[in-house]
Amino acid sequence: MHSIDKAPNILEENIGSIHNITEWAYKMGYKKLSRFSWEFRDCHGIRPSEIFIEKRVKCVIDYMKEHPKLKNYCICKEFGFANEKALYKFLKRHTGQSPTQLRKGITKRDSNSIGLNLTDHLCFFGFCKSVSAWTKL
Repeated sequence: MHSIDKAPNILEENIGSIHNITEWAYKMGYKKLSRFSWEFRDCHGIRPSEIFIEKRVKCVIDYMKEHPKLKNYCICKEFGFANEKALYKFLKRHTGQSPTQLRKGITKRDSNSIGLNLTDHLCFFGFCKSVSAWTKL
């Protein structure tokens, strides 16, 4: 079993193969999701789902920056999304931007054209949260 304080690093190293919190808990060596969630929250002060979404959004956007001409289908395969619609819904829900809008902002190389500074805020269920509170990891 890995130490719970290493959980964000384990997630980042395996972001392509971890598609949900249950898989993350299993990768950490936990058999019960509730135990993993409780220990994670106790150690880091936030729910694992918040970190999971933050890391996944960041990795997808970084991947889009590295491969600006890559089709959305290829991004879906890389990060384990079922299809392009799932990628669209995920990014739209958590950033307020579609993959196409994000890509246009990335290819212009102008962070203001994205319309949202993704390093400062992520949107969860229609509410934006500051990521700076999560940087203690």
